[in-house]
Amino acid sequence: MRRILLARHGQTVANAAGRFQGKLDYPLTEKGYRQAQLLSTLLTYWHPGKIFTSDLQRSRETAMPAAEALGLKLTVSPLFREYSWGLLEGLTWPEIKERYPILFSQLQKDLRGTYIPGQEQLDSFRQRLRKGLALLLAEDNPATVALIGHGRYLNALLVELLNLDFAGPWPFSFAPAAITIIECNAGKRRLVCFNDRSHLRGENDD
Repeated sequence: MRRILLARHGQTVANAAGRFQGKLDYPLTEKGYRQAQLLSTLLTYWHPGKIFTSDLQRSRETAMPAAEALGLKLTVSPLFREYSWGLLEGLTWPEIKERYPILFSQLQKDLRGTYIPGQEQLDSFRQRLRKGLALLLAEDNPATVALIGHGRYLNALLVELLNLDFAGPWPFSFAPAAITIIECNAGKRRLVCFNDRSHLRGENDD
């Protein structure tokens, strides 16, 4: 049996301000660092033999306490980088409403289906997801691996991992520094737990 641990990064300065992040490289807040430290306690309990992260600092900063505790070097790849929101990156909803009122109205009705200038195309995003998934499921990996990533990326990755309809809803909302566990055995994939926040001790809000 193989096990994949998924966790979203801790709170960032953009999260605290309500900004779209995407590929922009925001650091963790003090709260985000506390969340990362608390996350490390649960990650070390499951003892992953490899920890993957995206190359964005919020992912690496969240993963580092667990990597240090386990004596591991992070496996960093841009394949795990967050989905790019294009024009929306760096903006809050009030700023989007003020600058792009027509686009704002469309997004309020259908966030997923609205074209956003500069956004990552879903076909290329899915190809990137599949390449990242192949890294997580590589035969030479340890029995348990972890990925510290990003909310929208992990949402879509879990849909792909569980063979759900990629064109349908992406229903998984990942809380900061929470743990989600998937087990893979004899070709079957099972969601064991989702958004375990028991380790966060009140540090689990965005």
